[in-house]
Amino acid sequence: MPHILNKSSRRPPDSDVQHSTWSHAALLDKLDIGIIVFDPTTGRIDYRNQAVFDILRDGGEELVGNQLLEMFNHPQGKESDLTRPGTSRTLEFRGRMLGFSQYYIHDRCYCIFVRDITEKLRLESIAQAVNTMDNIGFIFSGIRHEIGNPLNSIKMTLIVLRNNLGKFPPETIEEYFDRAQQEIGRMEYMLKSLKNFSMFENVECREVDLAHFMDRFLPLLSRDIESKGISLRIDGFDNSVFVTIDPRALHQALLNLVSNAADALADTERPTIAIRLRFSDHLAWIYVEDNGCGMTEDEQKRLFQPFCTNKPNGNGLGLVIVQKLLTKMNASIDVQSTPGRGTIMRIALPMSDTPATQRNEAGQDADHTPR
Repeated sequence: MPHILNKSSRRPPDSDVQHSTWSHAALLDKLDIGIIVFDPTTGRIDYRNQAVFDILRDGGEELVGNQLLEMFNHPQGKESDLTRPGTSRTLEFRGRMLGFSQYYIHDRCYCIFVRDITEKLRLESIAQAVNTMDNIGFIFSGIRHEIGNPLNSIKMTLIVLRNNLGKFPPETIEEYFDRAQQEIGRMEYMLKSLKNFSMFENVECREVDLAHFMDRFLPLLSRDIESKGISLRIDGFDNSVFVTIDPRALHQALLNLVSNAADALADTERPTIAIRLRFSDHLAWIYVEDNGCGMTEDEQKRLFQPFCTNKPNGNGLGLVIVQKLLTKMNASIDVQSTPGRGTIMRIALPMSDTPATQRNEAGQDADHTPR
């Protein structure tokens, strides 16, 4: 059972030190973010500002104290999660969603920021639904175009053949059949892309060593890239770096980005693709860079819309699939591009907290890259 300090126990200042403390407390009470000083070993809440009372209401701080205690002592929780600054959790509380950001002070003291994120989540849900409906509109429009056009072409081919089968020489008949077969190939390619779109509905994230991942990934593409006269540069993957991902999904995403980069280098002198690894804020950033044709701002805005493409033989689903896979892994992607100078695609991956030495000692296999 958590111990709750009574807010009424605060007394007016009777010294300069008390005055300073009281002033700080009064300042914290003006904030609209709840602040809790919490002892995870006992469940004791040593301090909470006025916003905590406003957010929890009706004595709910005791219930939240119990939930915080359960959250910190959960068997799935790892000490590294608790001591990482800004680690966020959510709790459902009386029909509302509360967001908690925890900051480690020492073993028996955590500072926790509390926000009522119910309305924020509701608005995000609405925005996501609107975006989903927009994407569905793009998808249906694209399917109608990508399948409707070859279907009409096949229909016309069959009509012409039916009306002229006895008149056309064998060579002409064979030519018409070849056209129909090409259009069927277009539809098969479209259906295959839609199948890829539905892949990895349930990603299986695990701790993966990016250095080992790249050792397995690079041989799969280097021969094809170099056969096109493109220079491939790799930087930053020398040491073990562990991220929490589904290696199959990352493989698919990187393969798509490198393929796009290669296509953008068609008319470029000294074409180059660089894959770099950088770090910041508990994230591993993979950069896929090219010095190709680049994109305008308008093209970048439409980059992740289904069926929006400038490629003659593209269907505009590749980057949609990439974004979907990364989102399911709590990863993200963005683009920086300048026409005539090239494009940088950045993938942000959540890093694992478990030190590499511990994982090596445990004998865990982090290399699951598809062969």
